[in-house]
Amino acid sequence: IILAAAARALAPRQPLTVSQWADAERYMSAKGSPRPGKFRTADNPPLREIMACMSERHPARDVYALLPIPFGKSDAVAINVIGYYMHHSPSPMMVVLPGEKTQRDWIAQKLVPSIEATPAMRNAISQASRDSANQRDFKDFEGGQLFIEHAGSTARLKLKSVRVVIGDEFDELAQQLQGGDDPESMIDGRTSAFPSTCKRLKIGTPMLEGTSRLKAGWNRSDQRHFHVPGGGGGG
Repeated sequence: IILAAAARALAPRQPLTVSQWADAERYMSAKGSPRPGKFRTADNPPLREIMACMSERHPARDVYALLPIPFGKSDAVAINVIGYYMHHSPSPMMVVLPGEKTQRDWIAQKLVPSIEATPAMRNAISQASRDSANQRDFKDFEGGQLFIEHAGSTARLKLKSVRVVIGDEFDELAQQLQGGDDPESMIDGRTSAFPSTCKRLKIGTPMLEGTSRLKAGWNRSDQRHFHVPGGGGGG
């Protein structure tokens, strides 16, 4: 029995994409989802490719996801990426929200219920991090840490070094960032210690054409679309 357990511990980790991890491990909370229970990527197929690009073995380093309201940007994509890099491939992470109120709401309505509902995430986080009221914007787990910051705390942002960074509602975040720093340079710089393995996700609903940082980033990308098959009906 001991030898078998040791062999399992030494066995190579099974490669998974973010969506595969989510389908196997993630649970949706009744506090924030109209469909509580087991997460299913098949319920929202356009999100599969975004999550694939954020997986550790995918070559993409920068992902720009332009999605309508509401479309699972936080509940599905952002939280699944966090769970994946907390449980499957532990890494230091940071989520940046537009403002302090948005940060508080995101933690209370998205992050905490997801951790409570998902055993893999709940078990990964240290007991001290779960219990302490002072750890509202910081979660410690074996192999990494999760920081939750907002655009008004640039001094704190500059102190962080992470492998994975998520800019949620990135256009609004870019407008709210204080101190005169370029929003993308500020966020991207947090991953400079991980040049070959970093993952940077900017996600949200784009604002005005011509001023949207999300759309500008997507324009510099390979510009992937999700195509919905037509009905084929004639008229």
